[in-house]
Amino acid sequence: MTSAAATGGWWQRARAAMRDEGARTDHFAPDGLDAHARTLQAAMPLLFAGLIAFAVQIYMDGDTGWHLGAGKWIIANAAVPTADPFSHTMPGKAWTAHEWLAEVLMVGADRLAGWGGLAALFALSAATTFWLLAREAFRHLPARWAVAAVGTTAGLLFPFALARPHMLAWTLLAAWTVILLRAREQRRAPPLAAALLMVVWANLHASYIFGFGLAGLFALESLIENPRNRALLGRWFAFGLAALAAAALVTPFGPSDFLYPFQVSGMEALSVIGEWRRSTIPADNLFYLCLAGLAVLVARKWRTVPPLRLLLLVGLSAMAILHARHQMLFAIVGVLVVLPLLSHGREPRGHLVRVPWFWPAVALLVAVRLAVPYHFQEHSSYPLTLLAKVPEEIRRQPVYNEYSQGGPLVMLGIRPYIDGRADMYGDDFTFRSRAINRGDIVKFREDVARYGIRWAVVEYDDGLKPRLEREPGWRKFAEDKHAAIFVRTN
Repeated sequence: MTSAAATGGWWQRARAAMRDEGARTDHFAPDGLDAHARTLQAAMPLLFAGLIAFAVQIYMDGDTGWHLGAGKWIIANAAVPTADPFSHTMPGKAWTAHEWLAEVLMVGADRLAGWGGLAALFALSAATTFWLLAREAFRHLPARWAVAAVGTTAGLLFPFALARPHMLAWTLLAAWTVILLRAREQRRAPPLAAALLMVVWANLHASYIFGFGLAGLFALESLIENPRNRALLGRWFAFGLAALAAAALVTPFGPSDFLYPFQVSGMEALSVIGEWRRSTIPADNLFYLCLAGLAVLVARKWRTVPPLRLLLLVGLSAMAILHARHQMLFAIVGVLVVLPLLSHGREPRGHLVRVPWFWPAVALLVAVRLAVPYHFQEHSSYPLTLLAKVPEEIRRQPVYNEYSQGGPLVMLGIRPYIDGRADMYGDDFTFRSRAINRGDIVKFREDVARYGIRWAVVEYDDGLKPRLEREPGWRKFAEDKHAAIFVRTN
């Protein structure tokens, strides 16, 4: 077979696969749970939202603190910072506060009802995200399989359910993906109005860049399927241009913000930041189980999987293996792309199962969360009781702190040595901080001299703690089971 013939054959198969992807003829097989589809479609998002509303897990990350600090600064100054206003080690250094809108929303929720208000905000986001996912799952699948798909997605996402901007972006990612898939299913371009999602997304979280990649992929898929339909291609082009304009022109940083995600992803220091680690067994067993299931599904249906969607699934899998945080993309986008493959050729339900009591139930959940006092559970990143013991004259002095403790310090108005903004501190400083945490007393002494450090807060299990207990010129001021505070005596 000649190369041209082989290429032509692949092209024809690709176009046929994309035509077949939407041409489903038979109907849903009877399912004992289908009689309860309406209840299940609403109950699953409510269950996940309830877990978020009352779980202590969402505050297990110190970054929540500096996001709150940034939001307070933005509201107080009626501006988005372009330089570091917080640390005593990098004052004035250029900083892209690309999540400013999420930070303002977080502060608004915090001022409404403290930690409980913040939990209510993220519970609302979770309910909306899983409403979108459940709606698509029950549209494509019999109830028992829809429950399995949504439940598995919840299991993948729950470890990443933290009170940070990325969780608010879940809703936009799900909505954007559904809009693109619906457009392809109906052989049309997305509505221009949908491009306005980028106005919010680009100011909320850097994952909006992935949204552009998705739109480009589905536009290319449409081109392969309909190479002569200029009107359709023109509408896809107009949609993409409108989305680009929304992201570039309605953000504080303009087009330069497009480069930010790529600059961060190239940092060497990501290797020592937990969420950027590789996905491993046994830490990520559910992810690898889903990956194995996806491989089996693709192996069985590879002839009918549109090539670009197969490429997307492979890309999502590779991203999630390399960096655990991308399991979120794998879960949300992956399940929406896989749903038609799981339907075994059944035509999607043309109507949506409407659950009129769902949003009132969500409102009730939010109201309960706001009304019930939230009992914050302290841990090593948030030793708030211990920090409250530090006199004001010491709090105003330069401090040494561990990476994850910087956020709470910012939240309390204390200028940190380092916090979760590794993109601003850079590779060298982040690695240096990690070495000190592990007990490099020489580097610690150098930074004490360089930055005039007068006190230190260290996690109870840090290697630096026993070194400071023996270090001349330092004494232990206070400690508990989470952390210890040391002050200089000379």
